[in-house]
Amino acid sequence: MLAVVVLPLLGVMLAARTGEPLWLVLGAPLALGYLVMSRFAPVGYSLAPGGVHVERRAGPVVIPYRDIRAVDRAPRPITGLSVMGSNGVFGRFGQFWNLRLGFYRLFVTDGRKIVWLQTAGGWVALSPDRPDEFVERLSGKIAG
Repeated sequence: MLAVVVLPLLGVMLAARTGEPLWLVLGAPLALGYLVMSRFAPVGYSLAPGGVHVERRAGPVVIPYRDIRAVDRAPRPITGLSVMGSNGVFGRFGQFWNLRLGFYRLFVTDGRKIVWLQTAGGWVALSPDRPDEFVERLSGKIAG
């Protein structure tokens, strides 16, 4: 976040000092990258009629109940190689890989509240505000 503020200010100072307006775009690529990443970060989770909704500014990700085989809060590693995602900025979200889980998806904003879904497409981790209640309610929906 510091770079999003510092680089544009540095660009303004350099443009004023040198008279070269090209310095004004110094922080633009980084700021644009952060803006794009923020659109894909999870902002909430809900149990909707069609499945689990991971709310994002770019639109929800829906995990259909029929694809969910199990749900639990067992500790599993969320660290791994990022295939396509963010590992720290605005949370951990996207596609990852590690030896223990293989390919898995994260939609995590709080590493202390992780709920794991075993799906037809692999493991998915979420971090709802009340994880135990979430597991209980979701278990009832996938059992029926």
